[in-house]
Amino acid sequence: MAQDLPPNRPDLQLAHGGGNPPSQALALRGNQGMLDRWDAREQQADQEDNVLDLRDIWRLIVKHKWMLISVAIVGLLAALLVSFVRTPLYLATTTLQVDKRAPRVVQFGQNDQSAVQEVDDRTGMGTQLELLKSRVLAERVIDELRLDRQGLPMPVSLATRERNERDRLGESAADEDIGWQAMVQNLFDKIGDSYHKLREPAVSTAEQFSREAVVKSFQETVKIEQIRNSSVIKVQVENASPQLAARIANSMAQAFIALNLERRLESSSYAKSFLETQLGLTKARLEESERKLQAYARERNILTLDEKTSVVNQTFVEFSTALSKAEQDRIKADSEYQAVRSNPDTARQVLESRTIQAYKEQRAKLDAEYQENAKIYKAEFPKMKQLKAQIDDLDAKIQGEVQNILASVKNALDTAVRQEELIRTRLRETRQEIVAGQERSVDFNLLKREVDTNRELYNGLLQQVKEVGVAGGVETNNIQVVDKAQVPLFPYKPRIALNAAIGLLAGLVLGLGLVFLMESFDDSIKFADEVERILGVPLLGVIPKVKNQRELTSLALLTFTDARGHMAEAYRSVRTALQFSTSEGAPRRLVVTSTTKAEGKSTTSLALAINFAQLGGKVALIDADMRNPTIHRSLGIGNSQGLSNYLSGHHPEGELLRPTEIANLFVMTAGPIPPSPVDLLTGPKLGELMEHLEAKGVEYIIFDGPPVLGLADAIVLGNQVNSVLYVAQASQTRKSHIKDAFRRLRMAGIVPRGVVLTKTTAQNTAYYTYDNYYGYGQENEPEKTPFMPTQPPLPLKQQA
Repeated sequence: MAQDLPPNRPDLQLAHGGGNPPSQALALRGNQGMLDRWDAREQQADQEDNVLDLRDIWRLIVKHKWMLISVAIVGLLAALLVSFVRTPLYLATTTLQVDKRAPRVVQFGQNDQSAVQEVDDRTGMGTQLELLKSRVLAERVIDELRLDRQGLPMPVSLATRERNERDRLGESAADEDIGWQAMVQNLFDKIGDSYHKLREPAVSTAEQFSREAVVKSFQETVKIEQIRNSSVIKVQVENASPQLAARIANSMAQAFIALNLERRLESSSYAKSFLETQLGLTKARLEESERKLQAYARERNILTLDEKTSVVNQTFVEFSTALSKAEQDRIKADSEYQAVRSNPDTARQVLESRTIQAYKEQRAKLDAEYQENAKIYKAEFPKMKQLKAQIDDLDAKIQGEVQNILASVKNALDTAVRQEELIRTRLRETRQEIVAGQERSVDFNLLKREVDTNRELYNGLLQQVKEVGVAGGVETNNIQVVDKAQVPLFPYKPRIALNAAIGLLAGLVLGLGLVFLMESFDDSIKFADEVERILGVPLLGVIPKVKNQRELTSLALLTFTDARGHMAEAYRSVRTALQFSTSEGAPRRLVVTSTTKAEGKSTTSLALAINFAQLGGKVALIDADMRNPTIHRSLGIGNSQGLSNYLSGHHPEGELLRPTEIANLFVMTAGPIPPSPVDLLTGPKLGELMEHLEAKGVEYIIFDGPPVLGLADAIVLGNQVNSVLYVAQASQTRKSHIKDAFRRLRMAGIVPRGVVLTKTTAQNTAYYTYDNYYGYGQENEPEKTPFMPTQPPLPLKQQA
């Protein structure tokens, strides 16, 4: 038998070859490189398993959508219930316009308000908002509307404090022991007293507590809001009574305006009183300084023409002007004198003299007549002499007139010189008097400056008093009511839509929290793509979860009776994946195992055997789970004889392999449950069985193996078969258990070909629905063929 083993299967070499004893039938396969790669990939998968991406979140939401919807509806109903149970509140709104500065009817002191205007631009609106929130305004409205007339009970905190105080005093009076107990008691008393002082208020009247409670409650119902980028303020009041809400809002506006006017009037009144007091004091100081100035002027004989000019100063100014004019006159007289003396014929006075001009005209006539007669007569002619005498007489007269003019100009020059000297002398004397007066008037100037200062201050204060008196009575308010509060028609709270949205959102958030909490405790394989990412092995197929057909014993038979159904399509996909899993095609020997029981490994074994049999080659399905056999129940056949009989050598091999109604499919059941199945699998009989079946023409040998965890059967079986297919149930098999099972396989040198994920739903896959995925092109469902039980068992030799 050992000589018939194929030379290229070192994993099937049993103890019969090479003289090795039967106890050494198992040997590790040479898969160290693949194991190392698997270890590295598993470590990387462990790191990626802790990362939750958006796709995983969306899958969780889809998976638990009904729970999310239920919790959201519960939150919505709870919010609606709370909304309808709460007392409806009405909102009344009064709109105010707050200007930076009130308009002034009397325009006094506009320049003085520039600095105030700059401050108002920065802080005016914030100040008005805080004034609207002030306690003074709240108490005024409360008093006007008598909102505090409701009798409030004495606060519990005050009663508790008084009772504790009485108890403490009573205990202190009764405790007269002196010792460590008294010291401890005093310590606790001090601690208690300090605690009460920290926790209890300092007041001791119930009225003040009631007042504080009313004011606090009132301020909580009032909301002040400024409209952005405007000088408009909204005063909003919430109350269970719509009429009272409107009254409070309007009273807030009117009280605020009244308080603002009162503050302005008080400010004007205070300013007027202060200015009048300062005005009286300034007036007294002005009168006193004026009296001192007048007395000093009388003592020093100081005469002033006005507040700024004295007599001496005025005289000095006049003499200075006169001296300047005298110098000008003297220079002019000297100029005229020099002109007349040096060139009398062209002098102005000579040319302007009518007498001289008349003489010159007469002389010109006589000279003309003389020249005319000179043409006829000689110079000694009497007539010529007479004309010559007349001409000489006229020249003498002209010269005499010139001398008179020169003497007159000389007299004017002398007069100007004397006048200048006199004025200069007087100016010099006046200057000396001024210098002497300045030395004497130092105190006078001090007194005069004091008088001027007091007079200016008095005039300024008098002006301010008059302006305040006139403008204070016509001061307008800078606050105006834009819209009065109207009685609201409908409640403001509760807001049904908003509360419903909040409740719905809270329900969704709570539902998501529950989903994440559940998923954090759920360590199962939930999605198909987690197989390769976490386990590091290929995913060979995804088997949908279907309901069992009543006329069938096993779901695996659906692959035969319903060839176009979802189950058949899914297992055909697994078969195709196995055909491409190796370079030689599908594994000839295959063990199907799982983590624990009831994960679908027996169904997968039977379904794969049916699919491979439909290819035309002979397929042997062997139930190797001798602890909990299920293949015979799935096919509806007996289990009196099977694998355990063959491995123990108590039954001929020809009576164990049975044909089925499915062409090319033969089944070997598990047989009676042996005391130690792992010992039977360890022996060389299993290898001999596989070699014998392959020699008889069986193309595929599929073992329905036992689970990995808790048993050694699957490890032993996997060591004797070259390929292992792992089955995991979606949303059931825990990842940690699968990793433990893979770790056991890896320690035995076994690397699974892949994983088949069974009992999946649309929540466990990234695909479309199974109708669209596996039912592609199925317009008409074929009629399902009922599966009949197998015929009586036939010898293996006859089957071949």
